[in-house]
Amino acid sequence: MCFKLLNTYIKVGKLFALTPPSIETEENTKFRQIYQVFMILLTIVCVTISVYFRDFYLQYNLAKITVCLLTDIVLCIFCCRVVWDTSKVPQWIELINCLKQTSCLLEETDNNKEERIQWKFIVPQVIFWIIAIFITVYWYTVLGVLQLEQYGFEILQNYVQLFYTFYIHTIIDMIQRRYKALKLHFERKLVSNDQNLNQMGHYACTLKETVNIFNSIYGWSLLLLITFTTLQFLNYLEYNLQSQEYGTQNVSMTIIAEVLAIVVSFVPTSMLLLKCDNVMEEFENIVFLVSKSSAKLTDPQMREEVDRFGNILATNLPQFSGARFIFIGRSTLLGIFGTVATFFIVITTFEPKARPNIIETAANVSLFGT
Repeated sequence: MCFKLLNTYIKVGKLFALTPPSIETEENTKFRQIYQVFMILLTIVCVTISVYFRDFYLQYNLAKITVCLLTDIVLCIFCCRVVWDTSKVPQWIELINCLKQTSCLLEETDNNKEERIQWKFIVPQVIFWIIAIFITVYWYTVLGVLQLEQYGFEILQNYVQLFYTFYIHTIIDMIQRRYKALKLHFERKLVSNDQNLNQMGHYACTLKETVNIFNSIYGWSLLLLITFTTLQFLNYLEYNLQSQEYGTQNVSMTIIAEVLAIVVSFVPTSMLLLKCDNVMEEFENIVFLVSKSSAKLTDPQMREEVDRFGNILATNLPQFSGARFIFIGRSTLLGIFGTVATFFIVITTFEPKARPNIIETAANVSLFGT
């Protein structure tokens, strides 16, 4: 099932240089390299033009200007990095090979219907564009053409963020399913008193290698994604707590627009972080089961095989990391909230007493909360 869903993301993503050209790709062609460079340059030019029109940044204090510019810069670098990641064809081939080698762990019943696969791909895209159109129309009625000049390209950037998040989520889900299947296979071998656990150890090493390759390809992009989500969440919180100063006419719609904006950004990122944590949880379940089984076994030879398998697991801990700067998991969400709280205190401390009305400034709030 997941290979089919992954292939669906690749078929769409390759059109915008967001994914490798195919699962079976063997090289990064010259044409593909030129197209990747073109997309990176196009992104940089469009972001530069958009920021140029955002002269209202000059009305902010230094802390707020820094956060706004950092948000724009990080999002731009993230989009460029996503394109750059697609050039890592050798690592991509290794990743797919590792996933294929462990596919035999999965049950045939694990293959879902084609319709369900299509819905898993379509639903997030539809939700995003419904929200994006609603927010764009609202701000266009308030700001006019200036809205499109300042934030038109950011719509596409935020779509890249959502698309990439679910694309990566699909790969991590494939890894999680394999760890879950590894646990089931171990349970069956215990029931059947099968003392040959060498193949199980090989699968554990291959899955660990899969995670390492994943980190080498997507580590920087994940770090940038988490950084952008944190900065965007900070802007969202700051603007909404100051919404009474924007004037009473548009306060409710402004808050609704910003809440929807943060939903399409923060929720997918949170799902991705939790999915990484789920992989670790599945691994811990296997380790616990192996330790518990070893303590109960009376057959010396079987216990020796189980202990050997446990030692292999202990040295092959799967950990997702953001460019080796941070380990990604459930605790990363708490880190985001802690960072937002700290920066929010700094910004509100230096916030001027009077803020201009939202319609007068023409674009105090970004299309997607920045």
